Amino acid sequence: MPRSKTHSFRALILASLADGTSFVRNPKLSGDWHEAVKAMRMYGAKIEETEPGVFRVEGVGGRLQTPADIINVNNSGTMLFFVAGVAAACPGWSVITGDESIRTLRKISSNLFEPFEELGVQLISTKNDGMAPLVIKGKVDGGVAHMDGVGCQPVFSVLLASAFSQKPVEIFVRNPGERAYIDLLLYWFRKVGLRYENVAHRYEHYIFPGNNPPQAFDVEIPLEWSAPAYPLLAAILTPASEITVRGMNWEDPYGDRQVIALLRDMGADITIDGDALTARTSELHGVEVDMNDLPDQVPTIAIAACFAKGKTVIKNALTARWKECDRIAAVRRELAKMGAKVIEKEDGLIIDQDGTWKLHAAQIDGYYDHRMVLSFALAAMQVEGETLISDAQMVEKSFENFIPDMINVGAQFELVEE
Repeated sequence: MPRSKTHSFRALILASLADGTSFVRNPKLSGDWHEAVKAMRMYGAKIEETEPGVFRVEGVGGRLQTPADIINVNNSGTMLFFVAGVAAACPGWSVITGDESIRTLRKISSNLFEPFEELGVQLISTKNDGMAPLVIKGKVDGGVAHMDGVGCQPVFSVLLASAFSQKPVEIFVRNPGERAYIDLLLYWFRKVGLRYENVAHRYEHYIFPGNNPPQAFDVEIPLEWSAPAYPLLAAILTPASEITVRGMNWEDPYGDRQVIALLRDMGADITIDGDALTARTSELHGVEVDMNDLPDQVPTIAIAACFAKGKTVIKNALTARWKECDRIAAVRRELAKMGAKVIEKEDGLIIDQDGTWKLHAAQIDGYYDHRMVLSFALAAMQVEGETLISDAQMVEKSFENFIPDMINVGAQFELVEE
């Protein structure tokens, strides 16, 4: 499996702000990683790859410099919100932009205006639509703030900026959601010595007593829990198949590991032996599932539902609409092209495989979204004829070896250069 993109970002950001020299070993390398490195260098961190896969990061020790240029996060919503948090901890002005999906889908400032204003941070959406380009001036230096937390990423921004404050900060969160992803950020806070209290462990009230800069660290990035479901589901759906994935760390708090339990609830034959997961051909059945802790897996479960007997209800996944594309609408639209009967709800999908339909080959829009490409590749394996999926290059964002690895185990994939 690939290295974790999610852990890599957190390690890079915190190492860049730490007091001292950190080492980040084997991060998930992608265009997003390299843009994040550029961004943190603009804030004053000294970052170099001392040997293949090893990054030496000399942190700023809390003394952030004002970026000398615009920061472009490209297609990365994760990077957008983390950089916004860093910008709110910086006394100077930061200008942040991204690609079309960032500038037209990632509406962040509606959830950030309120808490940032309360904490003395200036936030401007240049188009006045709540989306990038954004202009931000900090810094958070104590205070009390309130915000909506239905999506975890704006909460990331506020918690980051608050954790770097030397004076006490309290954050009150309404409608807290995607708690597993919040847990991952709090795990990193503990790892680098940033003090906080998640009051009653309810994700509604956070107290930061005032922190010095993070401690420097040396870390090996773990494997990515959002990736195993793709080859495992390929084996589950394909006759006479078995695939084993090795190296997964069950101590990792990353919420996407819950997809394994979810597939097993659907009837998947998945066995666990230490760090190894083995999936075999299985008959699946429909389930009702709350996806709030793992919204990135909505496309994966939707594909599984098309081959499961009965009705699958995917709910509490509203934040899936605010990813690289509106994944709820996009999944419904592309599955319809393949012949599926799908009902789109505001916060999810209903897929009733009652035996009156089955998927067929089609031309699929990948929406410049790695999750869409990865998931629909699994559907395409199971149908007669040739399916063409656009934007296949995006798989490198989270699973760069997916196409060659799947070819090696027998999938009839071909990467077409256009």
